[in-house]
Amino acid sequence: MPEAGFIVARVSFLVIAASMLGVAMLAAPAAGQTSTCSSSSKCFFAVSVSPSNPAAGASTSFAFTIKNEASPQQLGSVQISAPAGFAITGAPGATSFTSSSALFLDLNLASGASTTLTVNATVSCNLSTSTYQWGIEAKQSNDFNGTGNDFQLDPNSADNLKGTLTGCTFTPCPLKTQCAASASSATTSGTVTTSSPLPSGDSIVTGMESGTGSGNSSFNFSCGTTYTPVSDVFSFAVFDASGVAQPTPLTVTLRIDKSLVNSSGHPGASSWEICYASTTQFNALPGTAQQNVTIGGSPGYFTGLLPDCSSTQGTPCVQARNKNNAGDVIVTFLAFGDPYGHG
Repeated sequence: MPEAGFIVARVSFLVIAASMLGVAMLAAPAAGQTSTCSSSSKCFFAVSVSPSNPAAGASTSFAFTIKNEASPQQLGSVQISAPAGFAITGAPGATSFTSSSALFLDLNLASGASTTLTVNATVSCNLSTSTYQWGIEAKQSNDFNGTGNDFQLDPNSADNLKGTLTGCTFTPCPLKTQCAASASSATTSGTVTTSSPLPSGDSIVTGMESGTGSGNSSFNFSCGTTYTPVSDVFSFAVFDASGVAQPTPLTVTLRIDKSLVNSSGHPGASSWEICYASTTQFNALPGTAQQNVTIGGSPGYFTGLLPDCSSTQGTPCVQARNKNNAGDVIVTFLAFGDPYGHG
């Protein structure tokens, strides 16, 4: 089966936002727990997060430094919630974690003491903005239980939970003109162009995700048993001024560097295919379709190699394959930048 190295994963921004921003319901007070952090007697904690500008598509280790500013109460437990579009892949020392939150118990953090909690996470370029914000809750109880013992975040720390992604480009589209945007890595580059002018305020979001890695948060997946991904992953989406993803027809061009072409064993452009992933079922080449695939921490994808465009085969489909004078393979295909836009 011909080699390829590109996906279009269509992720619902609104669904991801809802799942990532959920917080746990508070349980009843633990037996014997003294509730001393109340609305009239507040307990404060400070937090700083590093790094604050992670690269999209990569796994990043985030260090949360927590300081107990209360006196004499101890800080017993912390829950960290991931920003929309982030997928937590690990939390060393945590009692439990999911893709959207990590729970740290039995901290026993004395007044004036500090500790550092680590959360590993990945993020893709399927957001309508490059900025994000972590969520965090702390309690006096060691088991994150009870009511009336919540710690309050120091207002001076609020901005420390915010950050800006790198590796994603947010390109505003000029009114009444076609819009284009690009992203690249050392071995892969992609350009997406609208088929017609976009309304005022619309933007194209592009990024390059790493095609390597393993586990549920990885962007490395295949389309059928005989397909082997080669290049990095070009991601894109179109959002309006209010951050809602749009079903905009797009022309996408993917360039695979000569070094990858030569090492793949498939030097001819005609042997390269497009591996596509979508939460909406689409027409794939026979024998390549798969269901319920997890990509970037999000399950429920349909995947498969795209057929060629024809009078009977519409979007998504492969439009052309060529090689440039440098020996790079150029694949052009049609897609949509809609609520499920991620390349």
